[in-house]
Amino acid sequence: MNSKKSTLVLSKPLEGKREFIEDYARNAIKENKALLFVLTDKSPEQLKQELLKDKIFFKNIYFVDCYSQQAGLNCQKSENIRYVSGPLALNELSIAISDFQREFLKKETPHLIIFDSISTLLMYSNAEAIGRFLQIIIAKIKNLEGDMLFTIEQGMHDDKTVVTIEHLMDTILEVKKEGNKLLMKESGGSWAELK
Repeated sequence: MNSKKSTLVLSKPLEGKREFIEDYARNAIKENKALLFVLTDKSPEQLKQELLKDKIFFKNIYFVDCYSQQAGLNCQKSENIRYVSGPLALNELSIAISDFQREFLKKETPHLIIFDSISTLLMYSNAEAIGRFLQIIIAKIKNLEGDMLFTIEQGMHDDKTVVTIEHLMDTILEVKKEGNKLLMKESGGSWAELK
């Protein structure tokens, strides 16, 4: 069964977060996990194109889309997508995630939820409100046997905000690029190349 772990990935913009998420997604696919992406900065179609371009092929991929309605994009009904009106619609977001998790449990499918990115939520609301929301959502996801990966943009938020979010996580990872190398370190550890 899943480890029911919440992981936070901190990365500066364009410093390896996308590559790290793709690597994480590849591993989840190899382990036959269902993938649920919670998107705040791009549409499911945009992400699908990125994944296919990087040769990530999938069958069990689902989306909670907090971006498309707010951006005025076409939102076509799909079994694999739940639309949320925007990043401030935290209750809608929570319900959409729970709906997918119940489906995964019915099929006894292990699953990974990739939440990209908390930074967008923090642009629309204060850290305390987002912290409370995440605390509830993390407990619900763990209770329904899910693993979680959250991302946050380094340098966008003050230290108190970041500590508020870090406090809720089981694991904190930093990711950066040096040339063609993708480096990662766990909180308090040293940098190592991600192969």
